[in-house]
Amino acid sequence: MAGRHREKLRHLATEVLLRRAVSVHRQVAMATALLLVTASVLLVLDAHLPFPSPSERIIYDPTDLSLLFPSAARQPVRPEKTTDPALSVGGSSTVQPPLAIMLYRVRRGDTISGIATRLGLTTDTISTFNRPEGRGVHTVTVGEEIRIPSQDGIYLVLNGDFEEMCRKNKVTPEDVLAANSLARSALVPGMQLFFPGVQHFGYARALQEGIAVALPLRGWESSPYGRRLDPFTGQVSNHFGVDIAAPMGAPVRSATAGVVRVAASDSVLGNYVEVRGQLGYSYVYGHMSRILVTQGTVVSTGRVLGLVGDTGYATGPHLHFEVRKYGVPQNPKYYLPGIR
Repeated sequence: MAGRHREKLRHLATEVLLRRAVSVHRQVAMATALLLVTASVLLVLDAHLPFPSPSERIIYDPTDLSLLFPSAARQPVRPEKTTDPALSVGGSSTVQPPLAIMLYRVRRGDTISGIATRLGLTTDTISTFNRPEGRGVHTVTVGEEIRIPSQDGIYLVLNGDFEEMCRKNKVTPEDVLAANSLARSALVPGMQLFFPGVQHFGYARALQEGIAVALPLRGWESSPYGRRLDPFTGQVSNHFGVDIAAPMGAPVRSATAGVVRVAASDSVLGNYVEVRGQLGYSYVYGHMSRILVTQGTVVSTGRVLGLVGDTGYATGPHLHFEVRKYGVPQNPKYYLPGIR
């Protein structure tokens, strides 16, 4: 009897141990599966959401973008509320947070406007920090580091009375000083200040967002801006515009609104038109076979100025297109939405 009893106890103990082992094995399997699912979800989110990788860093930049500021990621995008009676009237007031800047590494498929939209900022803001006056706003390079501010706003040069600048831009002096982490005594004429919440307007806004200049012609790039071999002499020379090849007689349209400053003929440009835009910009259209506007004509974007030709210093039918800022040539590809 005693032997049978011991045998039953041994069987019961073995069965209990087996059940516990199976239960522990199931729990381990479930935990492993949960970890795998969580890891997969995190990988998917990392691939699709605009969060920086560990190699991307946070900086704080009131003056020269040189100080590391690891806690900037926690800076609020919108002003915080405070109930400190010493700082508020009627129960609450807003405290302007200082500007913080994150470096975001561009991925395949990114655009300036797309990055801005995903991060809840305006294209004007992101462009201002990375493409001054909109130069090159249409393109980004994979791996390029884009500066992302913690709040909307733009940089303005302190020119004249600080209080008047704040009043004109509808922002309080205290908010501007807080955003830049500056005291009034540190203000110096000519310095750049971040104006929180302020945006460009008019032509400046259009330039910053890359919509101020349209393609003047349907064609393809036959010669870029910059140093090149002269098509006639074979010598290295400067090319102050971009050549867009197109069939003879194709319409040449104004890339922006403005006033025709010059409609004339030149030994180099041939039949050409210069349209004066805003903010010191002017646009030159050369080698046309015919000019269809006169000096002083007010033109809108898309107005036909003339027809493609090969007049002047040209080897074949094309448009020579220049962008000038106060008379100084600029690379047109910085402003154009794209040339084949």
